[in-house]
Amino acid sequence: MSESVDSRGASRAVLFTIVLVTAYSAIYMILMRHEGRPELANPVNAVYWVIMTMTTVGYGDIVFRSPVGYLFSIVVSLTGIVMVFAFVLPGLVTPWFEHLGRELPERVPEWMSDHILICGYGPMVERLTERLDEMGIRFAIVESRESVARGIFKKYTTVWGDPSDVQVLRNANISMARMVMVNYTDEVNADIVLTIREISGVEIIAMVEDLRHSRFLSYAGASRVLSPKTMLGTFVAQISTPSCGECVFPGAVQLFGTLSLAEMPVFPGSPLAGRAISDPLLVQTGASVVGIWKRGEFTPRPSWDDILSSGTVILAVGDSEQLMRLRLLGAGDDKSRRFLVIGYGDVGQRLVRVLCEHGIIPVVVDRRDLATDRFEHVMGDGYSEDALIRAGIKDASCIMIMLNNDHDAIYATLVARNLNPDAFIIARANHLLSTEKLYRAGADYVASVPLVASKMLFTMVIPASEDLTILYEGLELRRYEVRRRSAMAHRTLKDLALIERFGCTAVAIDRAGDAILALSGETEILPGDVLALLGPPGSMDRFSRVFGDGG
Repeated sequence: MSESVDSRGASRAVLFTIVLVTAYSAIYMILMRHEGRPELANPVNAVYWVIMTMTTVGYGDIVFRSPVGYLFSIVVSLTGIVMVFAFVLPGLVTPWFEHLGRELPERVPEWMSDHILICGYGPMVERLTERLDEMGIRFAIVESRESVARGIFKKYTTVWGDPSDVQVLRNANISMARMVMVNYTDEVNADIVLTIREISGVEIIAMVEDLRHSRFLSYAGASRVLSPKTMLGTFVAQISTPSCGECVFPGAVQLFGTLSLAEMPVFPGSPLAGRAISDPLLVQTGASVVGIWKRGEFTPRPSWDDILSSGTVILAVGDSEQLMRLRLLGAGDDKSRRFLVIGYGDVGQRLVRVLCEHGIIPVVVDRRDLATDRFEHVMGDGYSEDALIRAGIKDASCIMIMLNNDHDAIYATLVARNLNPDAFIIARANHLLSTEKLYRAGADYVASVPLVASKMLFTMVIPASEDLTILYEGLELRRYEVRRRSAMAHRTLKDLALIERFGCTAVAIDRAGDAILALSGETEILPGDVLALLGPPGSMDRFSRVFGDGG
């Protein structure tokens, strides 16, 4: 933010200087003609004289001879002195030299211990570092790229250096670290893992771009190897059709007992489209709707009168049978749906593989000649209107945009929505900042690679005793045990004013092993209950400050 403010200030200073030089040059030419020397009254001489005078160089080759000219020369000279010392030096020159001379940190504080060491900052760990910082969990980042290190060292504890260098790792107190994450390319990660194993037996979590390389990283010494892109491809395949496995709920979070929290998209042709949440068809599933997504806008605890439409994503709580009934209704007749996959990179390949394994043969659009008979392939750019029409986009009911570049994905989403207003569009985001743009472009569901990565890493970083789960972008689930002296005990949900006061909502209550899903404002909270709440991180933090951990 400060950098943008500085750049705007510099732009205004440059504009002001140009205007001032132009005005002084015009006055110079008027005065020279007044003195009877029109041969010197031209724009080149004018600009030259003004700049030489303002910078106090004053070669003396062009001078005024009249009292008015002397006075004007004094004004221009004083103006130049003021500008140089008041604006140029402190506003432009000094910060520039400070930036050049500012040293990046090359070691962490000596006292730092039991910290998480992250080798390589990028989109994959961006959300994780934000949440770790918010929760006060110690971590340090080892970053070899100077531009990246300069962008984060004021915000996070950073070590500038090559993490495959033993001394750099020692400067990061690796001997005192709780665990290490490596987040470069697969080849660089292997080098880093081997270096770490020379000096430490610490737990190493390696991020891998290509799942086929995981065995090499394990052989190098990685404790665990994660492939967020592979996980994302599987997730998209599973969420797009119930045919991908009975009682498989991608991204589902276990609450307590047999209850889980899961997402259920409403696809074109679903019998749920056009029905209210109070409709018997939905109520008879036994699942409880705790929230709905519509183009990225989340509504907690929607009213009974809210109408579901094609493209809505339901957030529901229930056991496996209840959720499966709801999922089948949301999918409608998935066998008659036409699937279109745009992009056949790492995520697209995994997505297509899982779909084909379950008897769903999609049409794939990719600029390369894939030379395969496993599925229909159309060559062309994923954002090419001609290629998408040849692929049958107007007849597709589910369009999955899995392009590796977010700019391309956003444009492809705009084109796809324009060509097929009724299709359910799932788009991949490689950066968190692209999520909102993809929703505005027309996506019904955005699958974020960084969010998948942060969820996978978060479960490994946070101790099992923490009753916290990162869900989707901007949402968390927390469980609070209500003790005898808790401020929540013997109060109703209406008394807590969860949505009005904190911006979160109650999902379910575990009471002596029995799950309560039918919650209302009159539901009383008793000592011994476990209350599951859903909401943005800031809302959950505010609730925790008021009611603590339930005690």
